Amino acid sequence: MNESHLRSDPSIALPAVVITGATEGIGRALAEEFARDGHALVLVARDHAKLAKTAEELGRSHGVEVKVTAQDLSTPEGCAGVEQAARGFGFYAEYLVNNAGIMSSGFFQDEDPATVRRIVDLNVRAMVDLTMRFLPGMLARSRGGVLNVSSMMGYMPVPYQATYAASKAFILSFSKALAYETRGTGVKVSVVAPGVVATELHDKAGAQNSRYLVWFPPLTPEQVASKAYRRFKRGWSVTLPGIINPLGAFAARFTPDFALIPLMGWFFRLRDDDRNVLWPRPLEKPPESKRAPEPKRLEPAD
Repeated sequence: MNESHLRSDPSIALPAVVITGATEGIGRALAEEFARDGHALVLVARDHAKLAKTAEELGRSHGVEVKVTAQDLSTPEGCAGVEQAARGFGFYAEYLVNNAGIMSSGFFQDEDPATVRRIVDLNVRAMVDLTMRFLPGMLARSRGGVLNVSSMMGYMPVPYQATYAASKAFILSFSKALAYETRGTGVKVSVVAPGVVATELHDKAGAQNSRYLVWFPPLTPEQVASKAYRRFKRGWSVTLPGIINPLGAFAARFTPDFALIPLMGWFFRLRDDDRNVLWPRPLEKPPESKRAPEPKRLEPAD
């Protein structure tokens, strides 16, 4: 039975790759890698117009079926929407790529609380949610896999990007644990931890003048995606693209925190366009609480 006959039967689902954050950067480059190998795609992001453009380009270049669903993955409803959309398209997730994520920079006390919550929701909760939705089906079929995108920051505490780095550390730990759990099942779980990548992520986070962008040569999203894809398909559990990143991860394991954390602070401290160090905003003194006047003490009568 050929694919056209299968597609005409709505009760039969076909395999596809679900990729989050698929319209730019590493997600877009990974979509290119999977499409080049003939995989059908379900692309996920918030911007429907960008999704549609990406889908049209990939479908035209590689002759694969590409569907899109615009979802806000920082909400539980958005993650549920991905599962529902894939099913509605007549696909099941043979592979899941958890790439969507956001970054912010600065003193934690100055961060927008909504942005911090969204970092945790998108970078961490959504990854766990989508993996929980799609991994059981992969295990039941004894094929497929999950590719998570972390960062070199996951190997160390990073002042001025504390929440982002911690979220990437979660992804590393979670992925390594699942890679062990799924051994021998036919399902691959892998994580890629790139260093600096030439994307708009740093500018959007306000870190465009930080020293780490000067000291560490960036990789392109295509370089990261190419190595991550090849090693994922070969069953590698962890991929550290480039030459510097493996050395950096090794050094971070053996460098004591009293030396490592100040060094990361030096690299990641925010600076203005003239490279001057930025300081935290002055804290507003909270208003003193108004206490009720003490009751008058009544003197005993003579």
